[in-house]
Amino acid sequence: MGLWLALIIRIMKHILLTLLAALSFCGSCSAQTPVLTLEPKPFIDASRADSTAVLLDVRRPSEFAEDHIDGATNLDWLNTKVFRRGMKKLCRQRTYYIYCRSGRRSNAAAVYMQKKGFHVVDMKGGILLWKEQGLPVVK
Repeated sequence: MGLWLALIIRIMKHILLTLLAALSFCGSCSAQTPVLTLEPKPFIDASRADSTAVLLDVRRPSEFAEDHIDGATNLDWLNTKVFRRGMKKLCRQRTYYIYCRSGRRSNAAAVYMQKKGFHVVDMKGGILLWKEQGLPVVK
């Protein structure tokens, strides 16, 4: 019985040490910083104060044609091929201020771009909140 108990303790100790090693390895990995998300007014103020700013509308071209924020460039997030091809033309030294219709697409695009090494800021609520707050659009 004593031999079995010693074997079980040894196995448990090995499992525990393996788990601790795995946890310490994961703990040393840096977690992805969450994307900075701003309300429309602070978003546009920050973009205007940033000499590296690029205003990026990630809606479909038809949505962009209806209305958009003055100075924005369109890059369709839902068209993966077009979006990735467009990203290759972007400068990583710039900061991309990203918005969409409601905030879902822009957040997904911002998270993706940040993982690829881009500096990004997302606009909360998209152009819907922007217009709701009475901010101007280009038609």
